[in-house]
Amino acid sequence: MGINPGHASRTHTRPGLAEIGERRVIALVYLAGVSAAVALGRFVPLETGVRDGFGLSLSAFGWLVSGITVVAACLAMPAGLWVARHDVGRVLSAGLGVMLLGGVLEVMAPAAVVLYGARVLEGVGYLAVVVTGPLVLSARCGPATRHRALALWSTFVPVGMAVASAVGALGGTVGWRVAGALTLVPGLAALAGASGRLTGIRGEAGDRRVRHGGGIGPVLRLSLSFALIALLGVTAVALLPSLATDRSVGSTVGGVTAAVVSLAGVPGGLLAGLLLGRGVRPRALSAAVLVLPCAAVVTYQVTPWAAVIAGAAVLQFTGGLVLAVLYAGVPSVARTPYELGRGYGLLNQAGSVGTLLGPPAFGFAVTRAGWTSATVLVTAVALTGLALFLAATRRPEPSAP
Repeated sequence: MGINPGHASRTHTRPGLAEIGERRVIALVYLAGVSAAVALGRFVPLETGVRDGFGLSLSAFGWLVSGITVVAACLAMPAGLWVARHDVGRVLSAGLGVMLLGGVLEVMAPAAVVLYGARVLEGVGYLAVVVTGPLVLSARCGPATRHRALALWSTFVPVGMAVASAVGALGGTVGWRVAGALTLVPGLAALAGASGRLTGIRGEAGDRRVRHGGGIGPVLRLSLSFALIALLGVTAVALLPSLATDRSVGSTVGGVTAAVVSLAGVPGGLLAGLLLGRGVRPRALSAAVLVLPCAAVVTYQVTPWAAVIAGAAVLQFTGGLVLAVLYAGVPSVARTPYELGRGYGLLNQAGSVGTLLGPPAFGFAVTRAGWTSATVLVTAVALTGLALFLAATRRPEPSAP
């Protein structure tokens, strides 16, 4: 998830910054994004140790997983508009520092209240990183590489979630606190690389005037659609360790599965970019949403673990494709630079709300009604998201003569 890169289309860069090659900047920013996604997925493979250590229910654990997005869910749009007028590189570095501090407090937490408080603090840094990343790339990359850099940026969440799941799989051997501490390494490396190397990039506020009376309705509907589809991907990964335990496979296997499955969203997003670049219309690609309920049936209703892996991978792949399509649909419902910025900010904020609410809501439903409820919820959420997207991008009827 990201915000409109157009906020940084006009920038002031200090002379020394030009010495840093575009590839190095892209690598540093992408590492920062991956470290943020690692923080997002830190507790998914550590479920057994954390829940046993703090006595958390599945629903309460779901709030812990998604709690990092609380700040983004509340402030992503205003934060994006504010950050665009400041040194975005410095804000990114500061965000990494705050995120690391929150992560350290989490792995040292003596009580649940400290754990949840540290998660919210980590969310402040998470917000800063995911908001500033696209702005730094837009400012430092030329026209020939900007689109590719932003396409790469769109894959940071599944890659980071996969890294978190892979490292967290060690929790059964070294304990959840040590495994959690190891997930801080990418953020530490990103902070060391970004500090002093990405400062001096200052965006300017875009045109705030809205030149037509179309209102915020289409953007709001598109953002709600994005939130609904986004929550399905994060929730599918978050539930895999519990599903593995229920299938008598073991949470460690579930954590490893989550690591592999998380990566399926990357080729989905890249495929969407390729098809959109070849002229395929977003509304046509949005039909892929209909695959999600079918994949949910296989994931949550079939017993063989190999089938569960296949179903979850299809969920992630399709979700990555659809989210890229929804992101690409924003320009079709925003007709001024300010509306475009507002649209991407609202999209980011709505996606954070979906990520925040998805795991605890699904966890509560599964606890009360079993895994069939997860299939029903995926179907309802996916179809509602599709309806909202189609309504948002519907072309108005021509006026009568």
